[in-house]
Amino acid sequence: MADRPIVVRNACVITGTGRVIPSGYVFARAGVIESVGEDSKRPRSRGEQVIDAGGRYLLPGLINPHMHLYGSLALGAPQGRMRSFGQVLEKLWWRLDRALTLEDIHVSAMLGAIAGIRAGVTTVFDHHASYGAIRGSLHTISDALRQVGIRACLCYEISDRMGRARRDEAASESASFLESVRARSAREPVCMQRGMVGLHASMTLSDATLAAARELMDFYGVGAHVHVAEGIEDVRITRRKFGVTPAARFARSDILRRDSIAAHCVHVTASDIAHIKRSGATVAHNPMSNLANAVGVAPMLLLAKRGVPVAIGTDGMSAGIGPDAQLASVLHRAGAGDAQAGFKEVAAAIRDAAPAIASRVFGCRLGALERGAGADLIIVDAMPHTPVSAANAAAHLLFGALAAPVRTAIVAGRVLMRDFAMPGFDEAALTADARRLASRLWKRM
Repeated sequence: MADRPIVVRNACVITGTGRVIPSGYVFARAGVIESVGEDSKRPRSRGEQVIDAGGRYLLPGLINPHMHLYGSLALGAPQGRMRSFGQVLEKLWWRLDRALTLEDIHVSAMLGAIAGIRAGVTTVFDHHASYGAIRGSLHTISDALRQVGIRACLCYEISDRMGRARRDEAASESASFLESVRARSAREPVCMQRGMVGLHASMTLSDATLAAARELMDFYGVGAHVHVAEGIEDVRITRRKFGVTPAARFARSDILRRDSIAAHCVHVTASDIAHIKRSGATVAHNPMSNLANAVGVAPMLLLAKRGVPVAIGTDGMSAGIGPDAQLASVLHRAGAGDAQAGFKEVAAAIRDAAPAIASRVFGCRLGALERGAGADLIIVDAMPHTPVSAANAAAHLLFGALAAPVRTAIVAGRVLMRDFAMPGFDEAALTADARRLASRLWKRM
C-alpha cells in the first residue's frame, strides 16, 4: 500500500462512471481515491507525490476476468499438428501443466503479472493448473503477484482428468489457499488478493466433484471460475454422460451463481443463456483465444441482450485485454449485419461487467475513478486529438486509449510503473531465467 498521498494531474480523465474531465486530476490516500475533479481545483496535501499526465488519458486500471498465468512459458513451445480443440488440450495444455514445477509457476506468474501491468491490467482473475506440482502452487503464485503488486483472484483448476487422487489434491490446494485468503483479509486493510473455486470443464468433472466444489464454495462464501462450453467437445461429452448441456448442469448444481465466472460460453443455447441469466454469473468472453483454437465465437450480443453480464478476458493469449476488446467490438458486426453491433456491448463489458464482478469479489469498489474506489489508475501514452465527452468516451477508450501503450500504472495507490520503468524488477534477469526454465520444461513436455 502507498505510504504517502498521490495525485495524478493534467489528465484527460475517463472515470468509468460516465463522467469525463478533459483536464482533471485524481487524488488518493492510503490506497483509496479521495477526490476526482478539475485540475484547477485539485487539493494540496503535505508530502504528496505528484504525477503530471501531460494531457494524456487517465483511466481506471483494467480488469482481466479470465487469465492463465501458467502459460507464460508456453510461447513457442513445440506442439505438433493440432486440428481440434481436444487436441489442443491434450497435446499442449495438459502436457504443459503436468510438466510444471513450482519454480516454473513462480516465474510464469511474475512474467504474466509484469506483462499485465505493462498492458494496464491492475486486477487479474487467474485460473491455474499444474497437475505435476499441485501442492503449494496457488501460494507460489500468490507470493509472486504480491511481489509485483497486482490485485489478483486465484483458483486451482479442479478436474477428474488425472484421477481421484489428483482431484482430491487439487481440492485440498484450493481449500488451503482459500483459508489463507480468509486469514489475510481479516487483518489487511487493502483488498489485494481473493480466491475462487476453480473447475476445468463439465466434460472432465464428475457429479461427485461438482458436489465437493459446491461444498468448498459454500464454506468459504466464494463463487466458481469455470470453463463453460468452450469447445463443442464439452457439449457433446456432457450430453452423453449427463443428459444436459454444460451450462444447464452447472446452473442446476449451483456452481454458477452471482459471484461465479463462466468462461467462454461459445456453444450455448438460448436455454443455456436463460440458465446463466438466472444464476447471476458473469461470462468472460475471450474472442482472440476462441478464434485461435477454432472453437467458434461466443454469442456476446445475445448474451448481453438477455441481460447476462459479459466481461472481456484473454484466456492467456495475451496479458492485456486491449486486443480482445478491440476485436470483440468489430467481430460481431458481419453476423449481425450491423456496422455498429458490439460497440456498446464491449464498452459495457469494460465499464460495467468487469468492475461489478471484481468489486463484489474483492469487497471494494474497483474499475472506477470516484471517491471511495480503490486507487487503481493507468496513464496511457496518448493524448486525445478530438474533443472528449461522456457521449463519445467509449470511442476514445476503445480506439484511442486501448490502442496506445500504457505509460504509468498505479495499484492501490502504489506506483508500479512510471514512464514505462518498473523499478525494483530486473526484467532482463527474469527473462533469462525464464528462457532457461522454458527449455527444461519443453523437454519434459
